[in-house]
Amino acid sequence: MSDRAVRWFYGLPNLVGSVFALVGLGLYIGGVIHGPLVLPIIVALYVLGAVFTPRPKPLSAVTGVDGSLDANRLRSALEKLQRQADERLPPDLAAKVGAISQTILDILPLASRSSIDRQDLFALERTVTDYLPSTINAYVTLPRAYANTRALDGGKTAKDLLGEQLDLIEDKMQEIQEAVARDDVNKLLTQGRFLEDRFGHSHELDVASSQH
Repeated sequence: MSDRAVRWFYGLPNLVGSVFALVGLGLYIGGVIHGPLVLPIIVALYVLGAVFTPRPKPLSAVTGVDGSLDANRLRSALEKLQRQADERLPPDLAAKVGAISQTILDILPLASRSSIDRQDLFALERTVTDYLPSTINAYVTLPRAYANTRALDGGKTAKDLLGEQLDLIEDKMQEIQEAVARDDVNKLLTQGRFLEDRFGHSHELDVASSQH
């Protein structure tokens, strides 16, 4: 059985179509319908249920972000993404998205003045606008029962794989957060050395002069 067929089997359209077909079968058993049209009616009911049942949809696109590190726009995009994650992901996975969002929010006030690798700042922006939504979409567009119970390569479900991928994103965001913190510490140390060079020696001279 192909993976596509398995996904259809687990999918809501097939389940709804099957329920409609069972209703038709019940009508036949109850004597409401009979004759040569019984089978076509049951098939038609299945098709009706399957065709008109909505398929899983991806997250709505993140808009209003222009590729820059505009903190307000990225914060708004994260809030929208978190709302969708809370609605469409299991609680444990939504919590992982929340942890990623919080790490990014902690970085944003410091990112614009940081001198860390520009690639890291690019990764920060792309995580909000592309990497994180795309990762979530690969899960939410699957039938829920399939995603949560069907073992894929390595014996892991799509839910397991999404959890691992969210952990990788969170690890990267924490790495960027640490780089920003180190950058701030280095700037503080550099400023301290600057002040020591400018004022430390002259202060010693002033003290020596006052003693004479």
